[in-house]
Amino acid sequence: MSDKRSDIAKLIEKIHVNQKLMDQLRPPVFESVVAEIFSQNQALIEVQRNMAERLDFVGKFRDELNHINSFAVEVKKLDTLVDTSAIRQFQNSIASLGIDKGYFVTTSAFSEAAKAIAAQHQETLKLIDRTTLTSLINQYTINRDIFAENLFQKAWSLELDNLAIIANPSPTDIEEFDIGAHNLGEEEKSTLISVDSLPLKLIAKIMRSPSEVKNLTPRQFEEFVAETLSQLGFSDVILTPRSGDGGKDVIASHLINGIPLSFYFECKKYADGNKIQLETLRALLGTMAHDARHVNKGVLVTTSTFTKGSKEFIIAESRLDGKDYDGILGWIDELNKKM
Repeated sequence: MSDKRSDIAKLIEKIHVNQKLMDQLRPPVFESVVAEIFSQNQALIEVQRNMAERLDFVGKFRDELNHINSFAVEVKKLDTLVDTSAIRQFQNSIASLGIDKGYFVTTSAFSEAAKAIAAQHQETLKLIDRTTLTSLINQYTINRDIFAENLFQKAWSLELDNLAIIANPSPTDIEEFDIGAHNLGEEEKSTLISVDSLPLKLIAKIMRSPSEVKNLTPRQFEEFVAETLSQLGFSDVILTPRSGDGGKDVIASHLINGIPLSFYFECKKYADGNKIQLETLRALLGTMAHDARHVNKGVLVTTSTFTKGSKEFIIAESRLDGKDYDGILGWIDELNKKM
């Protein structure tokens, strides 16, 4: 999100106390409030604004069968009932992009005819009216209080000065990497770098001032991504050598509902105007396809953003995800929650 997430979180807390504030928000700010509430859902992999025309934000989530699905959200700040025409227009938009599920959110309510349409398409369409939205805001505030308490307790236990880089992991460390280390050659194994103890000072600095991520060197950015993944619950995080990584700067695994999934993360520390092109994403997909290891997902992480064609490609391709600068800010916020 373009708005500072910490400011949006404070705003949600104020709405929790005084619901009338919801009616005073400008539409873009209200969209940020909804996006922040959605981002708290642990089943979601990605929530991004401005990724598709005619939709306020889109993302991806894992269902109960661990399949990766796409979703879209339309946000309408209205005083009148939402009728069937708005719902059908929303349905057409998500269908044209091949999106699996849509959420229509409003500060108002829905007509009975609109509710009837949602009932007929309950697997792909969900309506969130003011009453439901208020309940989500209340739950969000409760959870934030819990996160804040945990953060305060754990901040005192960080020992930032006693960390080191492990440049030469032991054979046991490498063999325990569970997404295909047995397929690696001995030379490649010897050049992998374990990131179990990469400096947390970098993380702590960026958590205090998120914009500092744009001042990192390309290698520091890769280290930041690797350590962030480790802190967010990914296991066996491997930072590849500075060159010759073939489009995979960080390799990691993650247990989802007891199922191990493997990830490649390609890191692009770009200036604001240097957007990720479609060719870069196609190259990452090719790297995944030709690697001896089975890779479930490739993620392009950048300090910049994506072109329109790149955004549409990410939405359509279930094996890819993208993290732009706003997505990185979401990671930083998630670190606060985890801590």
